[in-house]
Amino acid sequence: CIGEYISVICVNDLSSLCQFEAIWYQLILFGFETLNSVLGEQENTFNLKSELNKIDSNKTSPTVFCLIKTHPKNIKINKTLNIYRVWAHKCDNYRFVTLLPEHLRPKNVSETIEVFENFYMIQPKGLIRETHSNLTLKIYYSMIYIYKNLPSYDWYYIVDDDAYVNLANLKEFLKDKPSNISITYGYNFRVIVKGGYHSGGPGYVLSNAAFSTITKAMIEKVSNCPNRGIDDVDINACVRKYKGIKGKSIDQFGRERFLVLGLMTHFQGSYPKWLYGYGENSPQKGLNCCSDSLIAVHYMSPRDVFRLDLAIEVHKNVLKLYDEYQRLKIPITFKNIIKNYILLGDIEKNSNKFKDLINF
Repeated sequence: CIGEYISVICVNDLSSLCQFEAIWYQLILFGFETLNSVLGEQENTFNLKSELNKIDSNKTSPTVFCLIKTHPKNIKINKTLNIYRVWAHKCDNYRFVTLLPEHLRPKNVSETIEVFENFYMIQPKGLIRETHSNLTLKIYYSMIYIYKNLPSYDWYYIVDDDAYVNLANLKEFLKDKPSNISITYGYNFRVIVKGGYHSGGPGYVLSNAAFSTITKAMIEKVSNCPNRGIDDVDINACVRKYKGIKGKSIDQFGRERFLVLGLMTHFQGSYPKWLYGYGENSPQKGLNCCSDSLIAVHYMSPRDVFRLDLAIEVHKNVLKLYDEYQRLKIPITFKNIIKNYILLGDIEKNSNKFKDLINF
């Protein structure tokens, strides 16, 4: 298992530093049994992982199905596999939607095909090449397949394969929201679609009611939903057509949970001019840019995805231990997440950006 992690995280980098990071990452997230074994703990003694999990064991959470857009090139270079390893496996269920790699590709494209090779993939009906213009139909036919075969999840999350997603924060955000009302959440744009729409990059989540309503309309006739070739615009427009609501995902301080651009772009406030006209909320920088309960970030490389997940999970697990044994009740904050993220980058690259970027 550790070997598998090294092969994913250390693509094209077999340095001892990278391998150490991969092993450390697995130990932090999954390896507490291994740690207990190393320490020589017996069956009836303290178990770190079980203690950490006690806090969350009685919680109920909504179910989330993840529909992740990818393509053969990213599958070939293990970018898709990295997404699966880091966060997609934490979805209650998932499918990567793609033109299948050539050795798996069917001759008959008149029906949606599902295969498993390292992870589950579907090639939607009619897809013969990956182009931006057919992206909407790629998602529409995938939604139809999912609705017919996997219809019972509370929420359906459609997202790009260059995004980092924190499923725990997504579920926490959704836990008190009714999935039987037609509503969507994501990064809110105020243009193009009447009533606004959500950026597809960091993803948008549809309630079961919203997903079912528009997918039933597509089954009746695909043209019941618009097809401009821009899937986030088209899907959101279809939800609005059938009276679905665009929800708000900012936190109580007005900070974004879904980031339309890269993490450092938001933190440093180096936004393109167009965003000020598009965004429903005025873009902020520094510690006001991003919520403590960050859900998703767009434009993340495989190493960015790995680093951010590590920054959050280390922070979370350390605080759980402090809370368990010292009752300090220290909250998880974006301030500490970004500090961890930048420091981990310095360790990777043997640089010292931390002293220039962290001045709060």
